[in-house]
Amino acid sequence: MRVQSLLVLAAGLVAGAVGGYLLAASPTQAASTQVPAWLEVVQRVCTSVGGLGTFAALIYVIRQFNSLGAQNALARNNIRASLDCHLYARLDSLNQFIVDHDAEYQLLVSSFADQELVGHRAKLHRLCDLLFSFYEQVYKHQFRYGLLEAEDWEEWQPSMAHFFGKAYVRGYWQVTRDRYAKSFRDYADRLIARTEAVPGLSASR
Repeated sequence: MRVQSLLVLAAGLVAGAVGGYLLAASPTQAASTQVPAWLEVVQRVCTSVGGLGTFAALIYVIRQFNSLGAQNALARNNIRASLDCHLYARLDSLNQFIVDHDAEYQLLVSSFADQELVGHRAKLHRLCDLLFSFYEQVYKHQFRYGLLEAEDWEEWQPSMAHFFGKAYVRGYWQVTRDRYAKSFRDYADRLIARTEAVPGLSASR
């Protein structure tokens, strides 16, 4: 089908060129020599064929454009599917890390300045760093690349708000926030501000 379309396009272009040449080469009405009847017939036939060729070329271009759009949509869906697999695979590994360090995860509700957490800080910081980088990746997929569906982004937001609502997370974020992209820092700051605006919210989590 692709070869046939190209042949139709080529035939249309050739016919249009021949017709244009005959039109340009034929005598004008102001000339004294009369145009032969056969030449006028050939001229009209070539003009008609050239018009049909142009129409066929237009149809071919439209079909190619639609085909390209369908290919782009398919590629985008494949990228989104791959993204989902990657994100949820990473989330599973994070959840496994949390399960393996459940005691430290429960301490995230404590104050960042709590001196009794000295022996746990390395694991707490590791846990925070992993989740900060993970949520930054989710944020970038949404706002930088536009690869998340609206409902997927709505699903991630409560999880992010829950995590940034923890007291230790908020304290550690203030120490390490400059490691992350400015747009993500601003978004995380807004999450924290909303959490702190509700008294007792973080203590209940």
